[in-house]
Amino acid sequence: MPYVAINLTNDYDPDNKARFNTLEQAKERIQAGLRQFPSHRFVTAELLEEFTAEVVITGSEPAKPDPVPDESTEA
Repeated sequence: MPYVAINLTNDYDPDNKARFNTLEQAKERIQAGLRQFPSHRFVTAELLEEFTAEVVITGSEPAKPDPVPDESTEA
């Protein structure tokens, strides 16, 4: 299973999406991150499953609205 090293202090860290084949590689990434940002908090995670979704969007002409009766001619 692949592993990730997540910088919990910085959600925008692009390395949060990097996958590592071994836990040791993920730990090396954390150690490098801690050397650069000693106050940050890192965790490792093992990826158990991966999910994807597909969205299909279609467009069409809108239905014509029903005509509104003119109230002045009904009386």
